[in-house]
Amino acid sequence: MTEHTETIPDDETVGQRRLREARERAAERADNPADNALRLPVPGELAHCLVSGVTLYSGDLFAGGVVLTRGQTFVITDAMLQASRNVRGEWRGVALVHSPELQRYYHRGRVLFAPGPTPDNFETWDTYGDTSWHEQRENARREAHALPTEKARREALAAVHARFGPARTTSWSSNTAMTTSERDSLAEEAGRRAAALSGSPYLGTSSEGGGE
Repeated sequence: MTEHTETIPDDETVGQRRLREARERAAERADNPADNALRLPVPGELAHCLVSGVTLYSGDLFAGGVVLTRGQTFVITDAMLQASRNVRGEWRGVALVHSPELQRYYHRGRVLFAPGPTPDNFETWDTYGDTSWHEQRENARREAHALPTEKARREALAAVHARFGPARTTSWSSNTAMTTSERDSLAEEAGRRAAALSGSPYLGTSSEGGGE
């Protein structure tokens, strides 16, 4: 390992000391072949979260960590990187932001973080059919149905379908009162599926138009 020495001034401030220590740790990581292969992020680098509910530890014993939501952008700090290293000196969590394969290996098949800020077209729902997916899909449908013309509604609903995919099959009990729009929505989805199976174009059945 290469020896790194740096002259420490007598009047070194707290900020200068932290910067010096960060540089020393970066130099140590650069001398470790295994770490080089990982392409560790550097303090100040942006990253974003891919899975809601992930806890990002700050490295501060008292501050603990923050629970992130999917699509949340954050700045990687040296303390975060140090907190990502286990007692055996192995990197985990945000330290693997540039290594999705290692994230899958160490985090049960999941990629938790990605480098850079959140892309503009990034979907903030985690999985098809989950609560956030359902809420966002329903909001988009309501906005589409509120448009003033049938043509606009059809185009907006087609965009909803392209973005979110088909609605999940809903089981209704015999004593559940369904609104007209809910009944129309189920009929539209059934019609869309039937058209897909037959290979015929789907023209829609809703009185509001649009097939959603």
